[in-house]
Amino acid sequence: MSIWSDVRLALRLLRRAKGMTALAVLSTALSVGAMAAVFTAVRAVLIERLPYARPDELVIFRADYRNVTESQGDWVFRREAEEILRRSRTLAETGFWANSVYDLGGDGTRPPEALYGLQMTASLLPALGVTPMLGRNIHKSEEQDTGSEMILSYGLWMRRFHGDRSVVGQTVTANGRACRIIGVMGPEFNFPLKREAQHTPQPYVEFWAPMALEKRKMLGNVQMVARMKPGASLAEAQQDVAAISEALAREFPDSNRNRILRAGRLRDRAIGQAGKALWLLMAAAGMFLLIGCANVANLLLARGLGRQREIAIRVALGARGGRIVRQLLTESCVLAVLGGAAGYAVAVAAWRILPLVAPRTIPRLAGAQADWRVLVFALATAVANGLLFGLAPAWRASRTGELGARGAATGRRDWLRGALVAAEVAITVTLVITGGRLLVNFMALLRMDPGFQQDRVLAAVVLPQPARYREPAARALVYKRFLEAARAMPGVVNAGTVDALPFSGENNGGFVTTRTEDIANRKWQLVAEVDTVGGDYLRAMGARLEEGRWFHDEEEDTAIVSDLTARKLWPGETALGKRLCVSCSPEQPDNWKRVVGVTSNMRHLGLEGEAEGSVYLAGNAMRRAQFLVVRTERPAREYEQALRRAVASVDPQQPVLLSVSMRMFVGDSLAARRFLMLLLTTTGLLALAMSAGGIYGVVAYTTSRRTQEIGIRMALGATPRNVHGLVFREGFATVAVGLAIGMVATLAAEKALRAYLPGLAGGGAGDMWLAVAVVLTTAALACWAPSRRAMRVDPMAALRVE
Repeated sequence: MSIWSDVRLALRLLRRAKGMTALAVLSTALSVGAMAAVFTAVRAVLIERLPYARPDELVIFRADYRNVTESQGDWVFRREAEEILRRSRTLAETGFWANSVYDLGGDGTRPPEALYGLQMTASLLPALGVTPMLGRNIHKSEEQDTGSEMILSYGLWMRRFHGDRSVVGQTVTANGRACRIIGVMGPEFNFPLKREAQHTPQPYVEFWAPMALEKRKMLGNVQMVARMKPGASLAEAQQDVAAISEALAREFPDSNRNRILRAGRLRDRAIGQAGKALWLLMAAAGMFLLIGCANVANLLLARGLGRQREIAIRVALGARGGRIVRQLLTESCVLAVLGGAAGYAVAVAAWRILPLVAPRTIPRLAGAQADWRVLVFALATAVANGLLFGLAPAWRASRTGELGARGAATGRRDWLRGALVAAEVAITVTLVITGGRLLVNFMALLRMDPGFQQDRVLAAVVLPQPARYREPAARALVYKRFLEAARAMPGVVNAGTVDALPFSGENNGGFVTTRTEDIANRKWQLVAEVDTVGGDYLRAMGARLEEGRWFHDEEEDTAIVSDLTARKLWPGETALGKRLCVSCSPEQPDNWKRVVGVTSNMRHLGLEGEAEGSVYLAGNAMRRAQFLVVRTERPAREYEQALRRAVASVDPQQPVLLSVSMRMFVGDSLAARRFLMLLLTTTGLLALAMSAGGIYGVVAYTTSRRTQEIGIRMALGATPRNVHGLVFREGFATVAVGLAIGMVATLAAEKALRAYLPGLAGGGAGDMWLAVAVVLTTAALACWAPSRRAMRVDPMAALRVE
């Protein structure tokens, strides 16, 4: 008989057992669907090659300070970038860039629009090994006139210019001056993958324009990517850069004494910690897949017991054991293919929803799609599991000599079903504890006070066009008018400006000290967020004044510090009237400020980790302002359009990059944690439901096979309560074994899990026992229902059962 005959027979037999088939397909669909959904994310973020030529050869650079534990960005000084290029023995091609915002002028049919993009050197695209889809790259000569040319992203080309191929060569108004469009990048290109700003109107870079590298200050920041020479390894490149870093520290001690230059693979820096999180999700999905596998195996074991006579007749007619195993494995594989196809449908449905909650901080995640490769993965996974969960039942069913009298299951057979149930419970305990702890940690983060008002504070990014407001005085004047227009809005309580808003991705980390002798050595200086504020910014954010006073208008050489900064700099003393040097160095040793106030602490980088101190300065606030902040009487979202109109009333050609409430900024900072928590918690709940179904199925089926035994016990005097206790204890004993194994495995793996999930570090014994109680309660209910039914067995009817 051919394999196709086996398939046709399997389909006929499965149609006869509609209930079992439906349960098996559902179990497989959920488990394979979860695996396929996570694989979709893993493939998009970790497996798919970056859209650059030979991406494994690309490295990116950053500078760390010796007394700062983590770098805040992949940037270096211009002088460092040039020295790396000049001295390196392992790097062949380099490119430089810096973040930028261009204001695209309106043309009567389209309003002005602020775009987030890059200024770059002409060498960047060649270093990446890419060319524009339309048009050309920037020429070296065009770097001298920054802002005269631009290359569009594919998304901007389609959205703003409707895919018009003749747009190349056209001139638009950008930042108040004529700018020629010289190219359009392809749809797959996005650089850099990891954006510094957490909030922009579009999730991708929208343009690339020339950058005049030589016009930047030697200690000005640039970002740098390089391609390693053929044959050079990453370790060699890192050693090369480390040697250059040491040389610069000796040659330029004032600026580089405490700086350490590092090189890392572009892909690793772009993905960051997201890679660990996605692999952990993959492991959780694999554990959930094992639960589905165990459920189907138990169903097939139970079905095999019900087919004893059929198999015995086949053996009597001459069928060999191998032939029976082949037929039963074919049936399990047919089930698996049906479940795999349904699982792919589950993954497709999931990825119609997941992009809505996918964090922008994980590159390429929002664009993940469950395509034909995911279908192949789902079917292959399902078939592999079909062979796995069908092998033991097929082998058992073929050994007809092991069948007990009247088709009862023997003790030698019961241990396998019990082992499968125990494994389900153990896996479920691990998933529920992990998901539960993440949920508890996430809820604690949501309850954490960031130190400012969230619901009634609206922030807008307004960057006056440099071509029209080139002079600092002109920029300060127009920003002052923006602030006045915002204050005049009905319902506005306070309004102010700041150059780096908390939770926006922008930060001005700096060094502060109170002693002159520490200026030359930043090792002894305090790292703090140093922001320049104007108007009533601190009151608009809802900060509390702990000591002293707020800033006066046009105040200079004064500072307000957060209470955390005050405690670190002057423990046990008042900060009022004290002096501190802000971002001082041997070249600039006299930037001393007098403290006039102490405010409550506002978190700047995020809710996770230790709080950081802040220093607020008032001098030249309007010249450095980037964020316009207003505190409102009603929810901030009701004022978004009104704030845009207020800015337009001052300058109709000045677009607003974005306007969003502080709650949205805070929510965006938790997006990656929320996404991971959502998927792990959902997996844990599904595992809980599936394992409960598996426990119920095994206990119910075992109880039904013992109907005659139960009748005899009751005929000999056993009470219904005795029967109920017997069945419940035997079912729950297996659960207890699985629970113990799961708790031991979870505790053993918790240290490793904390490296992947920092939120688990905050979990306590209470969280774990709550998760265990949930699993115990669910398992007890699954055992209780069959045992309740067993106590209602009629002894006389049971004794007549074949």
